[in-house]
Order: sequence, then structure tokens, then C-alpha cells
Amino acid sequence: MVKIVFTTFSIEKYRTLVLIAGLLVLAIVLKFYEIPYPPVPFLKYDVSGIPLVIIAYYSLKYTFSTLPIYYVIPVLFGKDAVGMAMKCLAETSTFIPLVLIYKRGSQLGKWRISIAVSITALSRVLSMSLANYFITPYWLTWVYKMAFEEAYKATLMIMPHIALFNLTITLIIAPLSLTCITILKRAGYLK
Repeated sequence: MVKIVFTTFSIEKYRTLVLIAGLLVLAIVLKFYEIPYPPVPFLKYDVSGIPLVIIAYYSLKYTFSTLPIYYVIPVLFGKDAVGMAMKCLAETSTFIPLVLIYKRGSQLGKWRISIAVSITALSRVLSMSLANYFITPYWLTWVYKMAFEEAYKATLMIMPHIALFNLTITLIIAPLSLTCITILKRAGYLK
């Protein structure tokens, strides 16, 4: 005898699914609209991190389950696999501190946003500088067919630009994300 089990989904679960899927699709679409950072053109500005921060604010578990999709789809459409992995790392180092401090920092009062943005900027700059220090020389040898020593020297020369790029993109993404979160909370989409 076959027993059929029906799972009931509440309207809230459908609403959550639609919200997360919509934000994920928005993040993927925004990833394709990039502006190169002039001194180091392989670094590109985009605002795809804003929907990821909003998903993280809703629930970190949803963000970690959507990151593989955020990674795979652009790679399937021709984005560099290493670059997308670095982008996922960059966004993770942005949304984790931003959301955790913003959500739990109510005792910080009026300084909550400034502290959240500052620690987020420090997190992203440090983690991406460290990741680029170790990964970029190998990436340069793979993509540009440089000798490793030459790629290592080139990496050291662009490290200040990598730090500046990550600082500036954080100072764009973090305040815009918090503004969007405030608007979505007032509209009743977020708690």
C-alpha cells in the first residue's frame, strides 16, 4: 500500500520562497552589469551584493544556500570561475559582519550603522587582500600566462588597489543595503 503524504506550505513559506528567489535572481542579473575599476580592470564594481545582504538579513541560512546558485549561473554564462569564487568570498565577508552587527547592535544606538559599515569595510578589505595575495599570482599565471615570479610582483604592485577597490565597493554596498532593508521593513516584507 502506498501512502501519500502532503506537506502543507503556509502562505508565509511561499512568501519567503518568492522573496528569496526574487532577490537571488536580482543579484544574478545585477552581476552582469559591471563597471571596471580603471587602475586594475579585472576588478569590477557591481551592486549584486545588495540583494545578497537583504537575503542575509532575512536569514543567513538562505544566503548560504543561494550562494552556489549565485556562483554557478554567471560561470555558465561565461564569467571567470575564479573571479566568481572571489566575488562570493567578497560578498560573504561583507554580509556576515554587516547583518550580524546591524541586527544585534541595537545597544550601539545611533552609531550602529557607522560601526556596522566600518567593521564590514575592515572585514572585506582584510579578507580580500589576504585572498588576493595568495590567489592572484596563480590566476595571473593561468589567465595571462605570466611567469610566477612576474605574477607575484604584479600582485604586490596592485595590492593597494585591491584594498582601495574593496573599501570603496563596501562603502557603496553597505549603506545602500541598509537603506533597502529599512524600506523593506517599513513595507512589511522584512521583520
